[in-house]
Formats: sequence, C-alpha cells, structure tokens
Amino acid sequence: MPYDLTEEKLEEIKDLNDIVDIIGEFIELKRAGTNYKALCPFHNEKTPSFVVSPDKQIYHCFGCGEGGDSLSFLMKYNNYTFIEAAEYLANKAGIRLEHVSKQETKKKNILYEINRESGIFFYRNLSKNKEAIEYLKKRKISVGVIKSFGMGYALDSWDGLYNHLKKNNYKDEDILKTGLIIKRDNSKGYYDRFRNRVIFPILDIKNRVVGFGGRVLDNSLPKYLNSPDSEVFSKGRNLYNLNNALKNKDINYVLLTEGYMDVIKLSSYGYNNTVASLGTAFTQYQVKLLKKYFDEFYIAYDSDESGKKAAIKALNLFKNYNIDAKVVIFPDNMDPDDYITKYGKAKFKDKINNAFDYFNYLDDYYSSKFDIKANKGKVKYIESFLQNIKNISNSIERELVIEKISEKTNISKENLLNEYNKNFSRKNTKQKTIRKTKDRKKTIQDSDLEKYLDKLLDLAVNDEELFEYIISKYKGKFSDIFGDDFHNDYKPKDNLNSSNVEITTEELDFLANKILIKYQEKELSLLRERLKNDPKNQEVLSEINKVYKEINKLRQGGSI
Repeated sequence: MPYDLTEEKLEEIKDLNDIVDIIGEFIELKRAGTNYKALCPFHNEKTPSFVVSPDKQIYHCFGCGEGGDSLSFLMKYNNYTFIEAAEYLANKAGIRLEHVSKQETKKKNILYEINRESGIFFYRNLSKNKEAIEYLKKRKISVGVIKSFGMGYALDSWDGLYNHLKKNNYKDEDILKTGLIIKRDNSKGYYDRFRNRVIFPILDIKNRVVGFGGRVLDNSLPKYLNSPDSEVFSKGRNLYNLNNALKNKDINYVLLTEGYMDVIKLSSYGYNNTVASLGTAFTQYQVKLLKKYFDEFYIAYDSDESGKKAAIKALNLFKNYNIDAKVVIFPDNMDPDDYITKYGKAKFKDKINNAFDYFNYLDDYYSSKFDIKANKGKVKYIESFLQNIKNISNSIERELVIEKISEKTNISKENLLNEYNKNFSRKNTKQKTIRKTKDRKKTIQDSDLEKYLDKLLDLAVNDEELFEYIISKYKGKFSDIFGDDFHNDYKPKDNLNSSNVEITTEELDFLANKILIKYQEKELSLLRERLKNDPKNQEVLSEINKVYKEINKLRQGGSI
C-alpha cells in the first residue's frame, strides 16, 4: 500500500521545510538581496549562478538550467527517489507518513465537508441570536468583519449541531472524528462540543475549514474551547488567519497574537497580517510556517504576567531557528484588542515601530523582577538571562548578548562566559525530568514526547490540585510507560496548595493525550517492524489494530 503522498500531504511537507535550510545543509549559500546564491553543485563554474528563492521556495541555475523545489533538489543532489526525498523532508518536519488507500482519502474529505457544513450552520445561527450579536457589538466587531471571518454561534442546545448534521445524512462515526460531538458517558447518544458560544472557524492555507474555536458570552470557564486534534486538524501545525495573512503579498512582516479576538480586531484596523496560535503554546512547526512566508516577526501578546512569560518562550523558540523576532509592548493588563480599540491604528503602529528586540525585552522583564543593585538580585538577573540564551542558535550572537549583560551588571564578560559554559551550555541542559525517565521501564526517545512530558511533570511538581488530577485520571497508563513509582517520584513541592499553574483541565487533558498518543505511536512503529519480519503473525496484526484504534480514540479527545 502506498504512502499518503497526496498533493495535500506533499504541500504540508514542503510548507514545513524552508528550501534555504534544506539546500543549505549540502552547499554553502550566501545572501544576495532577497535571494541566496551559490556555486552550482550540478556543473563546474567559477561565478555563482545557482539562485535559491525563499519567497518562491524554488532554486534555479542560470548556468546549466537546473531548477525545481526542495524535493527535486534532494532527488538530483542525493540521487534520491521521489519517495526517499519525501521521506527525508517528512522526517525533518516531524511528519509521520502513513500508508493509506484511496478509500481513506475519501473518508478524510468527508471530514472537511462536515466542518464546512457546520461552519455554515454556525454562521446562520448568529444572525438569529440577539445575545451573541450584542456581545460582538460591545466588542466593536462590525457585520462586515463577522462575514469576512465567517463567525457564527453555537446554539444553547445539547444536540443542535448533531441533529443538523444527521439531517444532512452524515454518519455518527464521521462526525465524531471531527471532534464536533462527544459521546455520552453511558455510550447512548452524543452531545455537541460547542454550546452557547461565539464560533470562530479555523481555515488552513487552502481555505478549508479544519476546526473551530468557541468563546463564551460571559465570564464563565473555560472562556475558550477549541476543536481537538483530528485527522484534518492539528493545533500545533496551524495558525488562525494564516490563510488571509498570506494574501497580503506586499507585507513582509507578521503579527503573532494569543487569541481569535486579537486577530479579528487588528484585521478590522487593516492589520490583515495577524495570526494566532490555537489554544496551545506556540510550536516549532508554527515557527517554520511563519519563517517560510515572512521576513519580520512581531509578538503581540497580552501584557499580563502569563502573556509576558509566553512572549519569552516564543522569542526563544524563534531564536532556536536563528530568527530575530521582536515583542510589541502594551501598558499593564492590556492586550492588542484593548489597545487598538482605545488608541487607534496610528498609536498601534508606533508600538510596532518601538517593539523590543530579544535582549531589550528580556532585560526589561528581568529588571522589573530583580533589583540588580543588590547582589542577590543581580545573581538572579544573570542566572535568568543565561538560562534563556542557551536557545540562541548562533554562538556569536550569544556572546554579543553576554557582552550586553556584562555592561548592564558590571560583571566581566569572561566570568559570565565561564558561568554559562559551566551551567547552561547545550551539553548540560537536559532537564532533570528527562534524566529521570531514562531509569523507567521504557526509555523515551521521541523529542516531542519529551517536550510534552517535561511540561506535564513540571505541572505535577508545582501544583497540588493538578498533580492529584493527573494521578487520579492517568495513573494507570502512565505507570505502564514510566513505571509503577511514577506517582511517588513526582510529588508536589512542599508548601504548595493550588492555582500556581495557569492551565485548564481541558488543556491538561490535551497535554496528557499528546503524551499517550506519542507513546502509542512509538508502540505502533515497533509492532510494524515486527510484522515486516513476520507478515503472517496474526497476534501482532491484532495488536496493531488495537493500538491504532486507541490512537484514533485519543485523537478524538477520548481516553484509553
């Protein structure tokens, strides 16, 4: 059975791989205006005529005529087959290639149809609900903006959408795969995931509806609810409004915000190049997407404490890819929506023009946290700074930042470099939680799994309520993965009560499910290797089917 190398899958693979990075692995590229040049690897020449275009994601040699995209380069340079080139790029992007039939492709298209029909249903509901319309008016969202974003309303009903989709002859199993409905605990019937919420359709870069976000009309919790990951939707690999941001070819920068309303409000003021992550932390895949399409990057997060911390994480993620992002600074407790509504477009533009770069933002944040006039505060300031700059991929830039820290603190550059190399060099930055997992029954190798595990264990040791929730709901499965002593090894720190970590149980379930999915996928890979060596082994085949079903159930937001 062939790989799932549809046009859609190939576009996804190429979208998450910058051609400059791919070709730069094999030949030396030098910047030449908006493009890159090199001596052609396919014929002898003394003057560079091999050009790589990051905007068009193609290469062309004006000497020998060779040209194409990243796939064709790998096929030509490494003598790869088409499949081998696709596998190489998929592995670089962290995409798992699945063997799939035409029938399975048709099933996926049904999910797109269900999402589209649901979006129309939500949109039509909005005009009939006075409370939802009044809420959007208070937020100064015009009818034109509502229409352009396809905003809608989920009825205050347990099964309004479900009944609508059933009338349109969609099957329960297909509707369930989209995450739009949830199976009742007694296994008899389903209910709508979104109820009494303003709805934001999420479109991919091909303008297909892949998921939804929903916001309550009051201050009840959870304030925002999002579609779970599905066969057509991944929160960490999509960005809200990227499909519209890409239409503005004359704009070379992007504004990254935290929420749907920020995007919608900024777009209504002309900032159509605004995107937002989708209910989860900003990811490496989202960085790769933005890097492919834009040259400048501005982080416009909320100005509260959680927003500031999230901005630092995003800055560091950009730095991992050698990108100089900047942070737009707002007055305390204001978000982009608040600011542009109160002060207007011109003032907002000033904020962008005066955005803080990496050093200045970290300096501003840690200077407000620690008194560097006192020895203790100065040490904390330096430790915090050094902990962050390990994310800078360029060693020269890292040293320049250390030089600035030296000027700020009057500590010699040599001492700071020694301290960094001793405690924060990349060789020594494996977190304690990862080291502990190596002593478990099963060693975790997958980097994404380690990332999710780190966050989960950090929550476990920093918040008693969340820790108890994790143990009560997931102890059995995590014990299988990490050993029976999991709940003993990660006890909450002393003197902690609750509410020290800002995360909802929905987000926590998402996080835990990600870990379990990654683990199950690893198990599935091992089973498939066993089946290759023994194709007639019915026991292994049965186990593969079982694990595959468990993965699908987890992806739909269930538990195993």
